[in-house]
Amino acid sequence: MTESTEWQQIAEIPVDLGRLVLTDPGNVADVDDVLEEVIDRDQTYELVTNEYGVAVALVFKTGLGDGLYPVEARFEEAEGVVRIAEIRIRFLPHPVIGYELPR
Repeated sequence: MTESTEWQQIAEIPVDLGRLVLTDPGNVADVDDVLEEVIDRDQTYELVTNEYGVAVALVFKTGLGDGLYPVEARFEEAEGVVRIAEIRIRFLPHPVIGYELPR
């Protein structure tokens, strides 16, 4: 059994449009064609599909919108190499404003 690490901050990601896109770099061309249209929609998240109907990206809102959000990773050893096992981006509470959306 491999041992896992605690969550560690590895970066901060700036957000100016209140949205982030999660995609493989190989799919950027498929995403770029529809990104402006998807970003303008008022949905919490949306899958972007290519011409074959295969999901190639996830576009999602970032908590309270713009900000500089911490990115954390948890690592595990797999096949003798330490690898990223999980990524976490905390949108709430907002890193500057500090409060959460009302329930």
